[in-house]
Amino acid sequence: MRRSKTFAYESAIEATESDLKMYTSAVSNGRKKVTEGDDMQSKRRKCGKRREYAASHRLKNIVIGKFKMRAWYSSPYPDEYSRLATLHLCEFCLRCTGCMPTCRSHLLKCDLRHPPGREIYRRDNLSVFEVDGKLSVSYSQNVCLLAKLFLDHKTLYYDVEPFLFYVLTVNDNSGCHFVGYFSREKYNPLKYSLSCVMTLPCYQTRGYGRFLVDFNEPFVHFPIFLFLSNHSHVLG
Repeated sequence: MRRSKTFAYESAIEATESDLKMYTSAVSNGRKKVTEGDDMQSKRRKCGKRREYAASHRLKNIVIGKFKMRAWYSSPYPDEYSRLATLHLCEFCLRCTGCMPTCRSHLLKCDLRHPPGREIYRRDNLSVFEVDGKLSVSYSQNVCLLAKLFLDHKTLYYDVEPFLFYVLTVNDNSGCHFVGYFSREKYNPLKYSLSCVMTLPCYQTRGYGRFLVDFNEPFVHFPIFLFLSNHSHVLG
């Protein structure tokens, strides 16, 4: 039987300068990746904390008239207002204020008791006002900011001049109270009629949303015939 050869182990091989450079480079790259991973984790934690902070400091409620409603989404109100837990709105001009006393003080001085446009429909205690975004910029922007609290997809806030706003109100002795609205582009070659429609949550399930959608239909087919009759006070 053949015996296997026995090899004598030689002494340890010394690393060359090239080997040392490769080793040093590999260690350096490994440390860099570990550091980058730590930085990424740190950034994710900071981003998560910012989201939590934004969510905890997001506007949660609005008070308009006698109603208090929970905001469904965020809206780009100025920072001093968007960080408040509750925002108080004038029920006529929709201007925002930070507290109830300020809102009441504003109401005493507010010039509006109905939307700043022409009344094109009236029946019983309901009215619809046509508001030109170019002529009533501030009011139209306030409408859009309010609507964004309840419409996730809404993107129009400040560029209101190309639009007409049709505001539905419920009326009493104190004035015309905002219920909801829809908007239309003034000049649209594609004939898109309805740009946006919204009813405040406190007035939902009463048929007002359906009313606004139906009210828009004559604009599509007979826009020239929309006016308020001097005799019947309804569309004619």
